[in-house]
Amino acid sequence: MKLYYSPFACSLAAHIACREAGLDVTLQRTELSSKRVEGGGDLFAVNPMGQVPTLVTDDGRTLLENAAVLTYLADRSTQEKLAPARDEFARYELTRWLSFVATEIHKKGLALVFGPDSPDAVKEFARASLAKPLGVVNAHLAKREVLVGESFTVADAYLFWALTIAPFGGVSLEPFAALRAYQERLLARPAVQAAVLFEREQREKPFAA
Repeated sequence: MKLYYSPFACSLAAHIACREAGLDVTLQRTELSSKRVEGGGDLFAVNPMGQVPTLVTDDGRTLLENAAVLTYLADRSTQEKLAPARDEFARYELTRWLSFVATEIHKKGLALVFGPDSPDAVKEFARASLAKPLGVVNAHLAKREVLVGESFTVADAYLFWALTIAPFGGVSLEPFAALRAYQERLLARPAVQAAVLFEREQREKPFAA
């Protein structure tokens, strides 16, 4: 498989999932500002939206959007159970939290905060609007270790990414003690540590078009 990613973009969640799942994947670094692919190529050639994560499967099919990519990776895990079984009600809870992070936190909030074309007023509105969904997740995690079931799932990988970049956009996690403790727990996972370290190193390297 090939995963098109950009350091600390939302594709970090898929990167973490690949490491947790023990999957053999080629990481293809992408520069989001220009849509260039390291080593040559154009992200638009594989994804008409020019977004990451973009996953190309072993049989040559292309899969887009975080919820779909993360679910696909979870179902192919060779090491960890990263999603509930298809016949379990918890599977719908997984879809719920993937959707919640994608819509309420990512697209309605963080995408506007970090959007290079977002006016300052829009960024401030987006920061303020994140208080409610972050409060909902904080309350959910105040009584449990992970979002779904009893073990780490791909929904946790997605939320971890959001919590990691939020402070860099001026979104404080100080009011959310459960979220801060949750983030620290996930950062203790070897696969999460490895993905974060790798992307930090890649971010510091010049992009080779």
